[in-house]
Amino acid sequence: MARSDRRQLAFDDATIEANTLLILDGNNLAWAGYYALERAMKPDDDERRRRVATLGLASMALGVIARSGEPPGSRPTAHPARVALCFDEGRPLRRQAVYPGYQATRFVDAKFTSNEPHVLFAIAAFREAAAMLPIDVLSCPDTEADDLIAGLVDDAGGAPVRIVSTDRDFLQLVGPATSIYAPVKKLVIDELNFFDVAAPKTPSGEPIVFPMERFLDYRVLTGDPSDNIPGVPGFGTVSAARVLAAAPLDAYLADPSRLREALGRRSDAIDRAFADGTAAMIIERNRSLMSLRVGAPCWNELPELTRRGTWDAAGFSAWLDEARITSVERPALLHRLESLAELRS
Repeated sequence: MARSDRRQLAFDDATIEANTLLILDGNNLAWAGYYALERAMKPDDDERRRRVATLGLASMALGVIARSGEPPGSRPTAHPARVALCFDEGRPLRRQAVYPGYQATRFVDAKFTSNEPHVLFAIAAFREAAAMLPIDVLSCPDTEADDLIAGLVDDAGGAPVRIVSTDRDFLQLVGPATSIYAPVKKLVIDELNFFDVAAPKTPSGEPIVFPMERFLDYRVLTGDPSDNIPGVPGFGTVSAARVLAAAPLDAYLADPSRLREALGRRSDAIDRAFADGTAAMIIERNRSLMSLRVGAPCWNELPELTRRGTWDAAGFSAWLDEARITSVERPALLHRLESLAELRS
């Protein structure tokens, strides 16, 4: 059915933007929702923990869909034409092959291992419910949602994309058409406020600005403790930002003598790392682990990995009642889902 590029909604004064995509980082939202509600509800047995996990994921995901990826209280200026929900599946074998220590600490963390079964229960329940929604659900064996999301952004070919996640790795994808909604901070991150969020601050509170395309190398230098990825010895957030503000990272690999001038001081740890090859090894490894712009194997299989839901308004409303999901404004959610279903017809 032919449609114009913009469609006015009766429910509000926003429009549906053709070819725009809202992507939800499913596991990230599941954990964020669980920990947020766990602090408030203090579940004391496994049944209540599963309830908290299910409510947390559903509230996060459905609330974001109802608000079209905007913070609570914000009035969307446009609605996405398509919603994709991406999930991790299995273990991150591709990155563990590069670095066996990748995410190793979380799998021996008692808090993570004791709560993981409840979060996985919630994910399975929500995926079952999502089959009744006019959205796409993607996962791939032993693959992280990060790679699926990055593949969808690449596949969008420059069309507008909003990613919903608390994962700072996605900041490397921010650009003219790609923005991030961080649901815990309730903040949209785009080119305009990128450095207010992504860059470290001077003692006076000013961000240390470097070219946005160097954000990946900023992460490469500093590492990511949440994934158990060490950075280059001697670098903190401020020193990494300062050197990248002065020149690309590869310039320092070619001529390490430039580091002292960029830093404004001498660092024995940094000098040793660049002199003995440690820095080059870590930079190569961390770029391989952290880059979301280099195609992962799943990028070639996105259509086959996509499960398209079929809108079942009655069935989904019954699931909301059965699961006792009351934290989402139901009229707004159902209207948004009806609009997405109409676009598929």
